[in-house]
Amino acid sequence: MKWVVSSAIALSLAGCSKAPESSAGEPDIAGNSVAGVAFDYSYNLTLPSSRISDLQEEHARACERLGATRCRITGLRYTVGQQGDVSANLSVKIAAPLARAFGRAGVKQAQSVGATLTGADISGTDVATAATATATERTDVAAERARIDRELARVDLSPRERTELRQQQAVAQGQATAAAATASEQRESLANTPMSFDYTTGRGTGLVDRLQDAGDTALGSIGLTVTALLWVLAALGPPLLVILLVFLVWRRWIQRWWTELMARIDRRTGRPLATAHDTSSPALR
Repeated sequence: MKWVVSSAIALSLAGCSKAPESSAGEPDIAGNSVAGVAFDYSYNLTLPSSRISDLQEEHARACERLGATRCRITGLRYTVGQQGDVSANLSVKIAAPLARAFGRAGVKQAQSVGATLTGADISGTDVATAATATATERTDVAAERARIDRELARVDLSPRERTELRQQQAVAQGQATAAAATASEQRESLANTPMSFDYTTGRGTGLVDRLQDAGDTALGSIGLTVTALLWVLAALGPPLLVILLVFLVWRRWIQRWWTELMARIDRRTGRPLATAHDTSSPALR
């Protein structure tokens, strides 16, 4: 069973087990109230693009300082768009008892360099119920395997019965392996918590910050327009230049030579020199 834990739910949990107030702005989860639940933390941070790389590096170093047994980096991404906007992500797996404090410290670190927390998503899976069902399944499978072993120990079994029992034994072994793998995954999800920090370019959520973001977007759009025009000039410039040179050469030298040549031909043949009007208009009848 999965759900998203919001600030209102966090306040209701605090009634059962009072926890210190969160000063970083993210939902506060009381660890003793959610035993047997595997959480997944996700934080969205907005800050100027020039600071994203440094903040991402600080969060990664904070994880590395805890050691590989308590925190492992599972993913890191850094992308620069055409307008210079930066989007980045850092994903870690951290020991469950440290997850809440690590997330809060990461948000405070971000806010200290001018970032704004624009979203916090904490989802949980009730692993305890599933673990109970898995334990019951493993008990049943173990009992079935013990029964099959007892049957196989009989000396009066026919070849057909022994073959069927061997087949049942193989099926039970597969069920036991699958149940053991499921139990291992459940223990892993309870022991280590996935956490991700998503970084996007921006200044904040206030009116002034939004106006500045709009100005940056306008400047980026102008830059893209100028770039597109330069690409068009780069693509069409050389062919147009060649056509212009051919036209100038024709007007400067070839047209005069051609006119003189046609005049000589007309004098030899006795025909009058054709004018532009004569060649372009049909004769009137």
